[in-house]
Amino acid sequence: MRWQDMTEGKEKYAAYLCSREWSVLKESVKHRSRGVCERCTVNPMDHVHHLTYKRKYAERLEDLQACCKQCHEFIHAKSERDPALDRPAVLPWCSTRVKSFYLAGKITGTTWRETIVDEWSFENHSSSYWQAYMDYEEDGTWAVVPHACTVLDSISLSYTGPWWRDPWAHGNSGDSSWPHGYSNKLEEEGVADKKQIANAVVNAIHASDLVFAWIDSHDCYGTLLEIGYAKGLGKTIVAVFSDAIDTSQLWLTQAAATYSLTAKTPRDGWDEFWRLVAFEQMPPVNESSIQDARKEEPLKIKWTQEPVLIRRRRR
Repeated sequence: MRWQDMTEGKEKYAAYLCSREWSVLKESVKHRSRGVCERCTVNPMDHVHHLTYKRKYAERLEDLQACCKQCHEFIHAKSERDPALDRPAVLPWCSTRVKSFYLAGKITGTTWRETIVDEWSFENHSSSYWQAYMDYEEDGTWAVVPHACTVLDSISLSYTGPWWRDPWAHGNSGDSSWPHGYSNKLEEEGVADKKQIANAVVNAIHASDLVFAWIDSHDCYGTLLEIGYAKGLGKTIVAVFSDAIDTSQLWLTQAAATYSLTAKTPRDGWDEFWRLVAFEQMPPVNESSIQDARKEEPLKIKWTQEPVLIRRRRR
């Protein structure tokens, strides 16, 4: 008996899922998703999930979603872990998958990192980041802190470093007068500590997918070294220059960065970069909208990898 002639119920639906019609739909969804879960965008596709049963037995492609086993189990409450939280951010210009980041820039007497990573300046007293401090004590490297911030609405990124560590600062990096966690010890102990910190910086850059650098002065020697090291590793580098400085003498740094832009604050630069990522991920607009967009001013951003002129589009 054909599934179409069966009485509505579980047996008919089971027969439908074994039919040629359903197989064709499954292959179409697999082709659209390129065999990757459309929910977490990480794992291979294992299932086709119904987003709606409004057109049951006559589904359209937009009614269906390619899902991995883990996402399918989470959707149907068979698992408490949501794989979508682990999906990376994908940079549309180069298809780089970003799941972790490093914040390069001056650290002495600054707290700008906490505008991106919550509680960064209170790391020594925060239960959220206590493991990072403990790992530094044990093996001289900083632990990767998961879910340090969220970008693109729902993608969670991990933070690899750096951290400050000054036992005399009482949990506030704004009081610290030493760079990159260098504590105020005796001179001979301080030399060893500096080497340990340099090693922690190297490991943190290795562990990152993206290096975000804030440059607000010309004497940021450590930051320039971090950028150069990241460049040598082939990391994606976003260099944000303060609009209060002359960048003409920093042309080599701009050339080394994958993307560079100017902003008033580090957080403004961070938000602008991810806004541009989201902008480029939007689906194409119709021709009339494109023609209207050509009348508008281009965004003020300098691309140092592949020159691309991005214009605002009306939706």
